[in-house]
Amino acid sequence: MAESKVPATTREKRSSTSTSTLLSLQSNSEIWYKIHILLYDLCNIASDRAAEARTLATTDELYISGPYFSPEEAMIIKATLVSPPSLNEIPEFESLCVDNPNEVDGSSKEVPTPETMSIEAAIKSCLQNFFEKRRASGDARPCGPHDMGPIYQAVFGITKEDLKNEKFLSRLRRTGLGQPKEKEKNASESVSGKQKKKRGQKG
Repeated sequence: MAESKVPATTREKRSSTSTSTLLSLQSNSEIWYKIHILLYDLCNIASDRAAEARTLATTDELYISGPYFSPEEAMIIKATLVSPPSLNEIPEFESLCVDNPNEVDGSSKEVPTPETMSIEAAIKSCLQNFFEKRRASGDARPCGPHDMGPIYQAVFGITKEDLKNEKFLSRLRRTGLGQPKEKEKNASESVSGKQKKKRGQKG
């Protein structure tokens, strides 16, 4: 009886999210644009206050949540199937291997991964491998947002050049996430106010 109470549309949504592909995301111009913003923010968080404000407003460990995406969009993105990137597709992995050549060489000892996995699983797998390699090289720092940028680029197939595209940057400066500029400004000021308050308490 419990199953009959679930609307047919809900069951269809669950089914569609499990079979979504990267091409499906690319065909949704609004979601694909907002994914670009997320990647831009992760790569520019240290130099762009608006990017910092947006990332600090997220509620998900992978940043795939509001203010970037609605709950439904986040669910679709996380469940989308992709071919997980190999380690040599991410420059940061390559540099770790060069710094510590006695460790994993190339992908010979890499744990075999399925041909496809969800974006959520692919990101977490890459983050785990990245952290383990960096720790093996003697660097025990946790992964920060700037570390996640290159991994997200590899998973979504978005390049640095895509994030520097003037058409994209112009739209980002003009409309942000598509919210009224006043709303984004208030969010940025709220984050700034919290930071100043914390500094005052420390003083």
